Amino acid sequence: MKSKFNVVISTILISIFIARFGTFLVLPYLTLFLLDEFDYSGVQIGTIISTLALSKLIVSFFIGPYIDKYPKDKVIFAGLVGYFISYMYFPFIDQYVGFIIFAAILGVSQAIVEPTYRVLLSLYTEPENRRFIFNIRYFLINISAAIAPLTSVYFQKFGTDTLFFTVGFIFLVNIITFALLFKKYPIKQETTNSKKVSIFQSFYVFKKDYGFTLFIVALIFISFGYSQFDSTLSQYLGITFNHELALKYFAWLITTNAITVLVIQYFVYKLGEVISTTACLIIGSTCLSVGLLLFGQSEHILFLIFAMVIFTAGEVLVFTMTDVHIDEICEDHEKGTYFALSGVSSIGKIAGPSLGGFLLDVLNGGSIVFIIIGVITVLALPSFYLSDKVMKNRT
Repeated sequence: MKSKFNVVISTILISIFIARFGTFLVLPYLTLFLLDEFDYSGVQIGTIISTLALSKLIVSFFIGPYIDKYPKDKVIFAGLVGYFISYMYFPFIDQYVGFIIFAAILGVSQAIVEPTYRVLLSLYTEPENRRFIFNIRYFLINISAAIAPLTSVYFQKFGTDTLFFTVGFIFLVNIITFALLFKKYPIKQETTNSKKVSIFQSFYVFKKDYGFTLFIVALIFISFGYSQFDSTLSQYLGITFNHELALKYFAWLITTNAITVLVIQYFVYKLGEVISTTACLIIGSTCLSVGLLLFGQSEHILFLIFAMVIFTAGEVLVFTMTDVHIDEICEDHEKGTYFALSGVSSIGKIAGPSLGGFLLDVLNGGSIVFIIIGVITVLALPSFYLSDKVMKNRT
């Protein structure tokens, strides 16, 4: 039997782990840092987080055709350099506009690197092994999520600047690793035509594939709900508890999230073998929405942990099956475009932190805030159902 792993796949999976470990050292605590050090309002913090999503959204509209046409190792290098620059730049920021610039660079980098990783995982894996590889990808992401937050708490004792320089160094190691390995094992290039790449190629996908368009609408609602994790939930904790306790509780919740993923990942993989990806997406959307509804109903840490377990179960089902579903519905020469366009779901990440911050600013208590957020998120269910119906009718 042919191995599920090869040098390219192994390199990408290692790179994904390194990159996400660095990201999880910093981003989950960014909201608490801005709240404590700069005393920004919920809307100001939400705007910074939303800027990251907005820049990712804009680039997602046109980067796909370039990923399909140009050498993917060079595309990845460009994105990783962006990561490196953004984190090395952060310690020198002392004005609000500086945080906006940081978020914009980081968003562009994510829009370039993340779909390219997923395209390569698909192209260099046998079709029968892709579901397994995408599950491994998500598994590694969450191992990094499990160990990075507590590692971050340790590094924060040495100051925020040290933390960000450390993350910058991690991305430098990532770049060097890619350079050495891809020099020894060059990535084969697919045959491409000489037709000029146009931004309108991406928009044409939405026009020709209505089922995919509805699928993206569903992902927008999911992204809206999931974005509350790093923004509204952390702000809610920062407002409800003192800084030290909020930091500790948030670290516990992040660790709960990661451990839950590691525990249920195998069962999600097996579930995907017996029911359709759409069924998994609908179940996952329901769990995600219920978890959000529960967050604001009690300040007790055990209840918050319980809500996080429900939320995480939905997260795993949705995000694991999203990659599998996209891989199933497009041809090899379109994978860059389709995976990149999944980044359009950043619309939800743009609206989520800003609306969540606004609701926290104007409403008393977290209960009604998370009820509103949960109700908006649950709109993903009919969108997934209609998408599946349209795709079945066209076949």
